[in-house]
This record gives sequence, structure tokens and C-alpha cells, in this order.
Amino acid sequence: MMPASAGTRAPSLLFTCEHGGHEVPGEFAGWFAEGQAVLSSHRGWDAGALPLARSLASWWNAPLEYATVTRLLVDLNRSPHNPRVWSEFSKRADPSVRAGLLERYHRPYRERVMRRIADLSTGGSFVLHVSVHTFTPELNGAERSTDVGVLFDPRRAAERSLAADWLGGLRSGLPHLTVHRNQPYRGRADGFTSALRRIFPDDVYAGVELEVNQKHLGTDGTFPAALREMMRDALSMVRLCP
Repeated sequence: MMPASAGTRAPSLLFTCEHGGHEVPGEFAGWFAEGQAVLSSHRGWDAGALPLARSLASWWNAPLEYATVTRLLVDLNRSPHNPRVWSEFSKRADPSVRAGLLERYHRPYRERVMRRIADLSTGGSFVLHVSVHTFTPELNGAERSTDVGVLFDPRRAAERSLAADWLGGLRSGLPHLTVHRNQPYRGRADGFTSALRRIFPDDVYAGVELEVNQKHLGTDGTFPAALREMMRDALSMVRLCP
């Protein structure tokens, strides 16, 4: 981050990736016997998100929490009460099976991240949580104009300030790309960062989702080094004003 100076301080960074893979534990393989194409599509995971999260976390020597089980079992980025926490495959399961999925994957993952935030904030440090996601170039036949999106809650002063810094750096460093705030999704929509905002106050925690268009993925399933490095460099412009 930028060096702290009078009137500013650098937040502690935490990276997460809720949709890092499309793995299916053996006991659930039968659910997807006829759904392999769906499993490997964007509905099953966020292609390229985990390598990007690993790269950013490594650059900053920051902690990273991630999951590689497909969101078609249980979506870690949705609240347990949200019907969209279940897919067409899992919603048909017995309620006891769904409860088991929440206990096995959803709750432990969220609790790990919450412990990370609590540990990082010990001693008065401010935590900037970056949840890394990717999205499809088209949705329902319509092309999406966003290349990179930064999602946040504009009602929270710290998130507004942090997002403005990062967006400014991204727009300056990536003039050939379209960088949007709260696109292609709303930052206040139900998601893990929204849930964490209800637990950690504005002067302790800021949750920002990074969304990157999958059209920029290379044939190896990762984003180009130049794009990753610019995201890193733009993040260095983020500062927190107390």
C-alpha cells in the first residue's frame, strides 16, 4: 500500500475467492452425471478468479482464503436464507442434506474469513477485504461493456474513499479498458461482503468485490501479467483517511 503519512494510514489487506473452482466431492458426483457442461461453465465457478486472487495476495504478502468446491452445491457468496444459495441441482436435495452442505462448506468458510478480519483488526488496524470474482462477457445475449468492476457500498464512507482510490488507479493505468463502479452487479446486493458489513463497523472493515471480465482470460485460464500488475499497482494508491 501507499506509505502511511500524516492524516492517512494503510489498511491491512485480506483477499478471498468464493468461487475458485468447480470441484464435486465424490458423494455428490451423481447429481452432475448429466450436468458436466453446466459444472464447467460460469454457473459452476468463476474462471480465472483464484489465480488472480493468488497473484494479488502474493504481491502484497497478504492472507488469502478461498474455496474450490463448486457453487452449484452451495454458493458461499450468498446468505444461507437466500434461495440462490442453492442451484437447480442442490435445491432438490433433502433438507437434511442441504443443512449438511451449509455446515460442511458454507459456515466454516465464512467463519475462517471472519476470524481473519478479527485477527487483522486487532490493535486498531483497518481491514480492506478484496473478494475476487470474474464474470461472463455476455448475459442473456447482451454484451457487457464493463471490463473491470469495483463493487462497494456507497453508504459506507471508508468504502467510498477506498473504492475511489482504486478506481482512479485502474482508470489511469488501464485507459484502454472500461472500468466501472458497482458494475456489472450492485455492491449492496446480497453477498459475503454485505454480510460482513453487518458484523464489522465502517471504522474497522471495508469489503470490496473485484469483478473482471472473462473475455480477457488467456488460453491458460489466467489473466495477462500486464493486467494483473496494473491491478496491483492501482491498489497501491488506496489509502485510508481516519
